[in-house]
Amino acid sequence: MSQPPLKRALVTGATSGIGLAIAEALLGDGCFVHLNYAHDEERAKGVASRLASFGSNFSFIRADMSDYGGISKIVAALQDGGTPLTYLALNYGATDRAPFSEIAIRDWEHVMRANVNVPFFLVQALHNASLFAHSASVLCISSLMASVPHSVSVSYGVSKAAMSAMCQNLAKFLAPCNIRINAVEPGFIDTPWQSEKPPDQRGRVEAKTALGRFGEPWEVAAMGLEVLKNTYMTGAVVPISGGYGQL
Repeated sequence: MSQPPLKRALVTGATSGIGLAIAEALLGDGCFVHLNYAHDEERAKGVASRLASFGSNFSFIRADMSDYGGISKIVAALQDGGTPLTYLALNYGATDRAPFSEIAIRDWEHVMRANVNVPFFLVQALHNASLFAHSASVLCISSLMASVPHSVSVSYGVSKAAMSAMCQNLAKFLAPCNIRINAVEPGFIDTPWQSEKPPDQRGRVEAKTALGRFGEPWEVAAMGLEVLKNTYMTGAVVPISGGYGQL
């Protein structure tokens, strides 16, 4: 008896941190996963070795998700792949840590493009190209900074607030096509982005977090997988922060 085709998933920004953890969770759940990355070929090769135990159930799509041209590359790659997407995880993001008085228009627009505009138009392009499966599910990796202002990156917090709002608004437009879309808002997670924090800064974060520690990428991925698979969730924004700000 022939086996049913694997559910197909795409994770943007999938070669490190939360994105890689989501890709691993989807692979563990029996999906074929397309891992998107922008430029770093060596990192992609390392990830391929890490995922070798999953055999041929994954592939890589090189496309810069901070550039509108990346959308057409994603669509073209998926059109060559056969079955439509059951799951889409919009994880790729950018930040800018310039002080408020020094933020440049170019850098502000880069963050907005990467965190809001390209994700929106990628969803639109996949929808218009009929590349979503029946009962498909979209997950937006937003941030707790969408609702808790942070002193480091104004553009990041504003863009993530827009991503959460985008998710809530798109739920209305995608529901007639039986496509669900939800967001998770991680707090401080031990990703490469956070590894640069000196011990005193990490200590201040931990002191404001009810659980007293940074989260792990796999913990966000586990929540993300549950949200992706829940057939009665759409337009929801789910925080996962360890209780940051509750002390």
